[in-house]
Amino acid sequence: MRLTFLIIFILVFLISCNRKPAKTQPECLESKIKKEVISHAKDYAAKQLKAPTTSVDGFGIITLKDDLKRYRIDPSKIFTGQIDADENSDALVTLTSFYKQDPGMPEHLILINTNGKLVLDKVFELDLKIVKLKDRIITGELHTKPRTSPLYNCSHCIEIANYQYKDGDLVRLK
Repeated sequence: MRLTFLIIFILVFLISCNRKPAKTQPECLESKIKKEVISHAKDYAAKQLKAPTTSVDGFGIITLKDDLKRYRIDPSKIFTGQIDADENSDALVTLTSFYKQDPGMPEHLILINTNGKLVLDKVFELDLKIVKLKDRIITGELHTKPRTSPLYNCSHCIEIANYQYKDGDLVRLK
């Protein structure tokens, strides 16, 4: 009797451990938004290049390039949340650009949710590493030294800056 009970208990335990948890609605929605953002980013980059080729590395980073310029899209750098005044979830993605081998200015694409679809609203060239998007505030790391300075990548030469998207413009908050 004990042996039967023990075998049944172990079987139930093993079956419950092998079940995959059901995806929650917000995870599915965020995944859908990220796919849509990647599609917009690829379209934007392709329009900036002549006859681009596309590749994806093992980390999922997408590279579009031609003979002179290259764009990198990192899916982990896609931020979703509210950007404009409405209650819809918008998105922000950074494209890293390179001219030949030299790094270019990062391009930040603001995608606004309009009638249930993301629409590319504005592109900003700003030497800013986006860290977070929360409560309509875009937080990023801003270099205090110019790119030509040897101290450009100095960990002490970075300040945290907050921005807000207002009327089609990125406004720095104080």
